[in-house]
Amino acid sequence: MVAVLTVCLAGSPQAFEKIKKGDGSLLKTTQVSWGKRVKQGFSMQVWMNNQLVMGITAFDGPVPIEDCGVGIGLEYPAGSGSCIEHLFGAGPVIGGIVNGVRRVSQAYTENGNEMFAPLRKDTLRDRIWYTSVNDDLLLDFNFDPPRLLKQPVNRKNCDDDGDGLVDEDELDGMDNDGDWNPLTDDLGADGLPDSLEAGCDGKPYDPVTNPDPAEDNYETQVRDKCRPDPNTGALPFKRDKNRYTQRNGMADHGEPHVDEDYGAVSDRDYYTACTDTVTGVPGVPSSHVPMGVKVFMKTYAWRGSFADGIIPIDYYFVNVGRHIIKDVYVGMNADEDVGPVSIPAYYANNYACYIPELRTAYIHNAKDRGSTPLGITVLGTPRPLPELKYVFQWYDGGELGELDSTVYSWMNGERFPNQLIKACKPPETPADSRLFFSFGPFNGDDGNGFKPGDTLKISMALVGGDGVEGTEHSLRANAEKALRLFSSGFQSPAIPPSPKLVATPGFKKVTVNWFPHQAALGGEGPYETWDDSNKIAEEYPDTSFRRRNPPCVTGSAACASGSHICTNGMLPGGRIIEGFRLYRSEDPGNNTPNAKNFTLLKQYDLANDNFEFNVGIESTFVDTNLVRGKRYWYSVTSFGIPNRTVNTTPHTDTSGNTTYSYDTLITPGSESSISENALDGKIDLPFSVGEKVGEVLVVPNPYRVDHDYTYETGGWEGRTNVWTENQRLVKFIHLPVKCTIRIFTLAGDEVATLEHNDPVRGEMQWNLLSKSNRALASGVYIFTVESDLGKQIGKFVLAR
Repeated sequence: MVAVLTVCLAGSPQAFEKIKKGDGSLLKTTQVSWGKRVKQGFSMQVWMNNQLVMGITAFDGPVPIEDCGVGIGLEYPAGSGSCIEHLFGAGPVIGGIVNGVRRVSQAYTENGNEMFAPLRKDTLRDRIWYTSVNDDLLLDFNFDPPRLLKQPVNRKNCDDDGDGLVDEDELDGMDNDGDWNPLTDDLGADGLPDSLEAGCDGKPYDPVTNPDPAEDNYETQVRDKCRPDPNTGALPFKRDKNRYTQRNGMADHGEPHVDEDYGAVSDRDYYTACTDTVTGVPGVPSSHVPMGVKVFMKTYAWRGSFADGIIPIDYYFVNVGRHIIKDVYVGMNADEDVGPVSIPAYYANNYACYIPELRTAYIHNAKDRGSTPLGITVLGTPRPLPELKYVFQWYDGGELGELDSTVYSWMNGERFPNQLIKACKPPETPADSRLFFSFGPFNGDDGNGFKPGDTLKISMALVGGDGVEGTEHSLRANAEKALRLFSSGFQSPAIPPSPKLVATPGFKKVTVNWFPHQAALGGEGPYETWDDSNKIAEEYPDTSFRRRNPPCVTGSAACASGSHICTNGMLPGGRIIEGFRLYRSEDPGNNTPNAKNFTLLKQYDLANDNFEFNVGIESTFVDTNLVRGKRYWYSVTSFGIPNRTVNTTPHTDTSGNTTYSYDTLITPGSESSISENALDGKIDLPFSVGEKVGEVLVVPNPYRVDHDYTYETGGWEGRTNVWTENQRLVKFIHLPVKCTIRIFTLAGDEVATLEHNDPVRGEMQWNLLSKSNRALASGVYIFTVESDLGKQIGKFVLAR
């Protein structure tokens, strides 16, 4: 029955739209079986796959369920417990004219069809590649466990491989820069010769008896003794070049001179590629005619507040076909379902709008409390942004479709000759709207078209906000930040890292210790952060710690140290640390709370300077009068001194004479992210262990089913918006270290038996179910607690 229903609904956008909502499960056409997906972002988190699809439809099936009871395609603010969904599905669209015919390839369509797919079918080579500016330079996290490398890689603006060029090798498991030599480099994905590899049987390398200890050599007539077939036990031949990578004649990630000179951009870079030329596979419509376009997608995310709610995406469209593509337009088709997942049909309360000066299309929910908008901002193209034609339309299900000629008429605006930018949908009349946003045309450097071999780079960003405008964290403000970040080459500002933090629970208290000279995530401590651009720090005398012993380097060593290149022993800027801020959150969730859920408890800053309060630096705080049984989060951030910039503005009079005015701007000091050490500050403050007979209590007592015991009301039965009957429970508190709890009816029938053994936590939860897994009836129940201390008898009431 289900299979028949799936077939019947697959071709109907309206039916598909209806099925997609609800518990997060999907009925959609199948994706390619070798698809991969990742969650990108920190303050804003979105699922993406290697078919360029974002949101819930990045999955061929249910999205992983976390705190909110359903899978979420894009959450902002992430970790806040608000459970606000933003994105059912979205993906880039490219269209153009090929031999006089309009052709379009869409990554995401309403029917669930996806016209881009990775070339390789379910191979170890097909990955979404990862790197970070903060990772250990000698560890490769694309393997599990991470593999030790022989040389540093992925340093931006550095010549990692010593060939005189920087950042020329892309992160895609291939030899893009042509420096891979099969005679010396064909060492397999672990980058190690046979003589240094370890065997599955523990036997050392021997050129005669054990020439391939790791069983990773490509040898078509030799069987793999380490990996028998799990069903038959037969040993497979080592004939798969993607699995047996040593001596396979192909460049593989992990080998010397493969991906070694990619320049990491952010705290989390993801890189993937796919093409519209894969046909005849599930998920790609049979009617699709390829344009001959391959797409490389790079996405970036930062922990710092400077990039809050911003995820930039670079798309590199490459003409891999044989034909010139003229009048190319690029855009986004998005179904942004915005609203709290706890509210039925929240997606029907959406409206779409456009901010022309920021080239930002967005959808918001003005009805359901807690909703935050999601926008798509154009950051950069080969043509100056003001020269492009822009088309923005919001539409209902089924209007766009997949017919190339129709979609292209949307992209170039021909369909809307009098209203390229559709008026915003009024928030007073919301609906389940989608948005379509395109821009162009692009015709190559010479204006004659997008030729075979040409690359078209388009930069966009997903942008969130606490509202559309009016605050420093609004959608408008974050779109402006994204544009500034792009204009700086995605270079993050200098931010002192959060210090290492240790939180220790006590009796109704938590002691928080932090270490001012150690970074929470490793690397140099907060006191060592040097900002070359800070003019205020630069004015300190060389005897000040801010300027003393500058980290001067020269030549290639500059890459490893952050490019602090001195001239005659002098370095501009200085160390910017000013102090620390201690925050606390009482969020009961499992994920790190959003920064907005934290409250500032204390600030500590350097004494005897011209900034902040001059209260001095401390490294210990004791938080008292806390409630046992609650969850607390602590974070200590580092913040820097302000910076000063001077804006020069020319003024030309009617005679052609030019004068200049100078405006001095003081920008606030940067602050590290709360998330850097919040996990280290997570404390579940337990009830104390009982030390004598008679201390055990049942809470709440009585337990009333008409009462709310969720997190929001001080209980422990989960969040209100996802609570179910299966989450009812009581706690036995002040239990002895080791004891047995038995629950009886008044008639003496044993209901349940619980065993407790914990030297720290004197508590235990019970789900109010009998041994036969049945819900208890109303009434009075007897409990006993037996331990080395003796036996206690008590009672509690369940009121239904």
